[in-house]
Amino acid sequence: MDNALLQGIRERRTVRAFRTDPVEPEKIERILEAGRWAPSGKNTQPWRFVVVKAPDKRQELGKLVPQRNMIATAPVTIAVLKHTPSGYDELKDAQGIGACAQNLLLAAHALGLGGCWIGRTRDPELEKLLGANEDEELMLLLPVGYPAEEPSDGDRKPLDGLVRTI
Repeated sequence: MDNALLQGIRERRTVRAFRTDPVEPEKIERILEAGRWAPSGKNTQPWRFVVVKAPDKRQELGKLVPQRNMIATAPVTIAVLKHTPSGYDELKDAQGIGACAQNLLLAAHALGLGGCWIGRTRDPELEKLLGANEDEELMLLLPVGYPAEEPSDGDRKPLDGLVRTI
């Protein structure tokens, strides 16, 4: 691949095991900045972020999800919330938040970090722990850190089985 962005898209993999090294604040900011620039319907930008760094909060968060070890050991978990008043169409808002999540993952990869998209949504107990406002809904959790594993090759279906031209 001759383009860094296209290469990053192709090389990014899900990481589920993290080293204990802290993630530098400037890297977290750059990841969040990438998420902020995701496309959204009518440019509503319906996402809000909660960055969970405190070890006790990560432990509490980990107790509430099946991926407890991943959340508890990742030095940072980014919760992506939907700010309901900012949106205008539930499906389009969810699509925009999906694009935001992809930007977060690609930025983490570009910065030498790994992450895993955990599709935990609309969980009142998690929302309370995260300090979500009444007009915010949990859309996903994204543990982030330096990889402690070599991700799989990420085999993909052949393009000719996915595309029709009419």
